[in-house]
Amino acid sequence: MTDSDHFFKQLDEAEAVTDDQTDSIETSVEQTEADALRADADTAPNSTTSTESRRRTVNPRYIARCRFCRCKFKQHRLAVRHEGRCDTEAVSQCRYCRETHTRDDDSAHHLKTCEAHQRAEKRLEEQGNSDATDTDEATEAAGSDDEHFARTFINPQPHESHAYLKWDCEHLDNPLRSYFGLRSLQGEHDFEQHGWLRTTTEIDGSDWNVAFAFKDSGFAPRKTDNFELEEVKEYRIYVFPKGYDSYADAKSEARKRAYFCISPRWPDMETKEGNKEMSSTGLEGYNVQVEGSYWDFEQYPTVLRQSLDALATRQGFRFNSPTPIHPADFDEDRLHSSSNIVDAELYVRVLLGETGEVIAYDGTLHEISPLLAGDREGYTKSVRDDRECPGHYHTATIDSRRAGELVGRHELAKEFKHYHMRNPDAVEGTALENPKIGISFQHSIHDGTVYWSDLDTLITELDEALLNVLNWSSIPTRPDGQMFVADDYFEVTGSRRWRKILPDSLPRIETKQDDQIFGTATQMNETDTELVETLLTDGGETSPKELAQSIGVHLDTVYRALKRLSPLVDHTYGEVQIGSKYIAQELTGYIDSVSNSIKSGLENALDGLTRAEAHGGDDDPWSRWLDRYGGEISRTEGADPDKLNVGFQPDSLAEARRLLRSGASQWSKVTDEKLRQFAFEFAPKITLVDGRVYEPRHFADALGTPG
Repeated sequence: MTDSDHFFKQLDEAEAVTDDQTDSIETSVEQTEADALRADADTAPNSTTSTESRRRTVNPRYIARCRFCRCKFKQHRLAVRHEGRCDTEAVSQCRYCRETHTRDDDSAHHLKTCEAHQRAEKRLEEQGNSDATDTDEATEAAGSDDEHFARTFINPQPHESHAYLKWDCEHLDNPLRSYFGLRSLQGEHDFEQHGWLRTTTEIDGSDWNVAFAFKDSGFAPRKTDNFELEEVKEYRIYVFPKGYDSYADAKSEARKRAYFCISPRWPDMETKEGNKEMSSTGLEGYNVQVEGSYWDFEQYPTVLRQSLDALATRQGFRFNSPTPIHPADFDEDRLHSSSNIVDAELYVRVLLGETGEVIAYDGTLHEISPLLAGDREGYTKSVRDDRECPGHYHTATIDSRRAGELVGRHELAKEFKHYHMRNPDAVEGTALENPKIGISFQHSIHDGTVYWSDLDTLITELDEALLNVLNWSSIPTRPDGQMFVADDYFEVTGSRRWRKILPDSLPRIETKQDDQIFGTATQMNETDTELVETLLTDGGETSPKELAQSIGVHLDTVYRALKRLSPLVDHTYGEVQIGSKYIAQELTGYIDSVSNSIKSGLENALDGLTRAEAHGGDDDPWSRWLDRYGGEISRTEGADPDKLNVGFQPDSLAEARRLLRSGASQWSKVTDEKLRQFAFEFAPKITLVDGRVYEPRHFADALGTPG
């Protein structure tokens, strides 16, 4: 009996083990051996791939995988950085119930829900009245437990700040009395002859200069009998160190300072003709623009009030009965709920030469924008300026839409910064030669408003973002005197507080996007590749309609393509874009090979039109069998059967024969050909688990024309 007779006897007698609904052999196409076979089939000489659904030309490679979170790593540096920092690894244990916790767990929330802790507290409370010693022990235990969860972190230094604080004084008999007091002070001083009015005050044990000035406001006078002013002025107050002659000098040397611009407010306020109209909130009191550096954010109302105290002492030098200034009108408890924050930054100063992982081309800062920022969605910006010195000014900015992807539950748009002094050569050899790493709130690209009442949340989020950047860059998060450098304002001190410190999110985001690219790119058809190529090269906003016109297809075809490409492409509000800059960069490398593979497949389909039925469609039993078992069809020249390489590796020859019979059965369903015709269309090859190759040869020669 010939090999071919034996083969068809096996096909006829073997029991079918699969149909289009069920299969006893698991979907094993994911095994690496199958991937390797498919790769070999794609590069085999004198053969080209003929079925687009079997093009597995892209195969990501990973060097390590975390045993806790299963995150994959393609770079050794990222794998090492991740080690010991995985947020799914248990790092602590509740002393009451012994439940383990990860870095991302909220200790305060756990204690509120821990029944063992509640029982212990109840027992201590019952014993407290009779045994003071037990109470002390309870306090120590509670403190110990808090310390078990909280950690000591480096204290960042507040830097730039900008806010609009509003005081509602409607409850006063004269809500604008302090404004008239400032107007009275203006009248007592000869600004033309003496310039700004100057005085001093003591704040936090140091002497400060306070300068007073005014400017035109553009507001129309109030239309009431008791408002007798023909011009509405805005009053400026400058606070800067005693050793400087002017606010400008202190600012040029980046010294601690504060600026306040006080404007009156009343309902139905109007502007002068030719000026921009303003919206009215019905507030009667004051709007104060606040800018400053190096003060704790919550200090600014206090600094304003103490400055007004100092200015009040200058009243009465010229007028016998000046209208008094009332600093108490600016108490913090009178702040209006619409007071809001538009800029705030926290920073640490790190030893020169220790921030390489922050500013490297593949470092923390420059991985943030491409991984998190959409191709055109929202706002993203990345800056590298090394003209003055390495790492002179590097930033990565993300809007509020992406903040939560970097650190869970974060909502603020932020700028991540690494920067040196403006003229680094001038500070060489001093503490200021060392760079700052900072995180700042970016109001201009934030979705919504951050109110003054949100200050604690703002500080926490900036603090967490800064600590995580340090952690991801192999810089300690504790007060390390060997790594951090103190300056006139930043001190290398720490405090115990609860902050969410995560393992590096960037490799995990990259792995996820790699998987999305691989899984989607290998299934692209011609329309998909043309659409992606257009998105990669058009450089502007693109709508589905414009895409349809650009690639010459119907609009419905574009919508179907966008649905298939949804892991890689964002489609919102009539605009289409690549999901992130990283996806765009990676797709640029993939798209050529995918496009060439598709074109090759189309050429093969045209050349082998007479055998088109043998290859089935995209969603039929035969194609699904090929996908399930890693079947690759390679076209051969002339009348020889096409090669069929099966990626799945059976345990035995019997299983291999059964597998081929199931494939022939599915092919027969699609083509309506007899089962025997399968042998004239394909020359199958299956490699077993033990390495044996099952490859019947020339089995169709002895059969002649099929019946």
